[in-house]
Amino acid sequence: MRAPPSLLLTVLVLLGAGCGDDPRIPVSRAPIPKEGLVTDAHSDDHTAPKGPENRLGKERSPYLRQHRHNPVDWFPWGEEAFAKAKRQDKPIFLSVGYAACHWCHVMEHESFEDPATAKAMNDAFVCVKVDREERPDVDTVYMSFITMSTGRGGWPMTVLMTPEGKPFWGGTYLPAAGVRQLCARVTSAWKDQRSEVEDSANAIAEQVAAMSDGPEIPPTDDSDVEILKTMRDALGARFDARHGGYGSRPKFPPHTELLYHLEDGGKRMGEDERRQVLVTLDAMDRGGIHDQAGGGFHRYSTDERWLLPHFEKMLYDNALLAQAYAGAYALTKAPRYKRVVERLFAWLEREMKQPGGGYASSLDADTEGEEGLTYVWTVAELKGLLSAEDYPRIARLYGIEERGNFQDEATHEHTGANILHWPKELDDAARELSMEPEALRSLTDGVLDKLMAVRAKRPQPGLDDKVITSWNGLLVSAFARAGKDVGVAAYLDRGRELARFLLKEARRADGTLLRFPKGSGPEIPGFCEDYVHLIDGLLDLAAATGEDTWAVAARELTDRLNAEFQDMQGGGFYSTSATKHETLIARSKETWDSPIPSANGVAARVNLRLFALTGEASYGKVAERTLSAFRPIYAHPRMVAGTMALIRALSMRMEQGAAGTAAAVRGDVTTRRDIAQVDVFVERDEAKPGDRVGVVVRIALDDGWHVNPEKPADKDLIGTRLTAAEGTPASLEGVAFPTAASASQDLEGTFEIRAALLVPKEASPGPRKIVLLLRLQACDASTCKAPEEIRLELPLRFGSETGARRHPSLFK
Repeated sequence: MRAPPSLLLTVLVLLGAGCGDDPRIPVSRAPIPKEGLVTDAHSDDHTAPKGPENRLGKERSPYLRQHRHNPVDWFPWGEEAFAKAKRQDKPIFLSVGYAACHWCHVMEHESFEDPATAKAMNDAFVCVKVDREERPDVDTVYMSFITMSTGRGGWPMTVLMTPEGKPFWGGTYLPAAGVRQLCARVTSAWKDQRSEVEDSANAIAEQVAAMSDGPEIPPTDDSDVEILKTMRDALGARFDARHGGYGSRPKFPPHTELLYHLEDGGKRMGEDERRQVLVTLDAMDRGGIHDQAGGGFHRYSTDERWLLPHFEKMLYDNALLAQAYAGAYALTKAPRYKRVVERLFAWLEREMKQPGGGYASSLDADTEGEEGLTYVWTVAELKGLLSAEDYPRIARLYGIEERGNFQDEATHEHTGANILHWPKELDDAARELSMEPEALRSLTDGVLDKLMAVRAKRPQPGLDDKVITSWNGLLVSAFARAGKDVGVAAYLDRGRELARFLLKEARRADGTLLRFPKGSGPEIPGFCEDYVHLIDGLLDLAAATGEDTWAVAARELTDRLNAEFQDMQGGGFYSTSATKHETLIARSKETWDSPIPSANGVAARVNLRLFALTGEASYGKVAERTLSAFRPIYAHPRMVAGTMALIRALSMRMEQGAAGTAAAVRGDVTTRRDIAQVDVFVERDEAKPGDRVGVVVRIALDDGWHVNPEKPADKDLIGTRLTAAEGTPASLEGVAFPTAASASQDLEGTFEIRAALLVPKEASPGPRKIVLLLRLQACDASTCKAPEEIRLELPLRFGSETGARRHPSLFK
């Protein structure tokens, strides 16, 4: 769906490179001259000439403070900016980015530090700067407009909107000339074509609100099994068998795909999936995206080989990849995977751990205005550090080239700098160098120590020291899973320490979770993503340590999550709380794994985990409503790449179902009899006279048992039957058994019987009890039990209206 084009949407097309772009959205990258650019390291030491400090100097966010000396009259997001826009009758120029974003720095230095451009912006607009990591709700709403109207997205994000916050133009990177041209044209349109601009903005705002649940996709008739097959086929078709990962360039680490396959020791994987996981992990390990000297991973690779990264390091990438490499070690016991985890965690402790507790958000891509300056090496530098004997080996091992292997992203010219990477696996490289693998590894370790000593004396990239609750929750999971999978007790201790810190410092006295622990950022109530990722981390810690205290804390947070963020009508979870957060033009629901697993996918998963732990059906029903709400989205082949967190939850529900404990088998009425779990789902809770109301009876049999079909071939066996009890105030029609069943086929595992209740046309209003009788005869390989009749009492209200449809995954 696209927003209706406004006059301004077609006035100027200057969409260029975006930092941290959505991996599913193609972003054209216009060549951008870098000569003369000075990009600061987003610390408080700004390298550009300093002018007077604007309002952003009072902000806590390093990203906002980076812009505090801009001549642009910036406002932080808030009532003051909107009041001024209304008072002066000006549109708003909204700029959204984050501290580690390379192209955000480019746009700042090209546009926002230029006095002429800043004057044009100040004259035309009220200018608002947002750190997307502080306000993911603002970012999500307006990014949905960008992707809906242009088909692409990324940061920096630029949105023009009315004083009421309704957008009418959007893009990503804009050079200074484009910004000035935009200012002139918007000023003219705002004066002379105001009604058209406002009409467009109103229509766009309505469509953004309508899209808050996700794209409009027709319901699917596919079963859960078919959805998983679609997912496997889609991933297999996109898998790069040579270089690993999915798709071509740019390549982002496929966190959720890897974690899906590695779940529970990789039991979901076939040979194809195992190959996808290990090829990808090995290729990233050897690539330039992996900081070979210092440990940890950069954000993404601009090429298909994982060689040329954008150099920012994000906490969330590394927390998720630590889980994946730990899982790969548990699966294979290959030492190389353990080494990745060890060095990643060593980097976290060395460079990201904060004195007050928790771990910082990111390291910048740029150092003193040059991307990757801290991390790359020239041939002359390496020859000066290494012996004449060692240099040729290291040069061959790490792919060092005289002209440099690092190409400028815009010009594709070699820069003379080299990114350390392993073109070949250790064993192959050792054979070529006539060395034992252990000796070669010892050589590289010594060389890396030398390089790190030199690197530590270089200028360092800026650190965004915000401690974000959700990202630190991912790290709790990483410490817990790595402690268990790699067998290092110290990792579990780190997980405990971090969990205690978050539970103490990232909550108000009333239990409200905060976006940032106290002292690490403004006191913003936690968003849905903060709750779900911390809950997941606590559950992982409980599972790894066997300590119930973490599960108790997870349950307390989940109860608050379900009460404050859940959509009780349509299913799923909003990103914001209706009572704790600001009202924007839309209240969105996160279904996409970008850049971290989606809040709705993880919300469904943690509710399933708590259902399994507690046996309380309410958690299972929350998960079922969530999975049902977004079923058309994650069932679509083109959506697989962005919805793996939801698919991961779907798989968990199916596995629980096979074990007889799934949320999916918890219906409106549930009973357990001997070897059978029986759940009944009713399409509506209210029906008017003459309505037909669907009913599904789901029967899950214990392993090794079956029941007879409706009409067994052996006359001595009793067939399975579903009937309405005598006197039931609605008739039962259209009873249908599984299509695969026949007179000669037994029913086993989990199967469904479908039927419909017909409400009499003369029915009077009021609550009714519908009683169905299910007859089963359970048999194993040698004997059959006596038949049993199970009484199922269903609540159904007869009224004047047809009630809303429930269980959309069952009733189409």
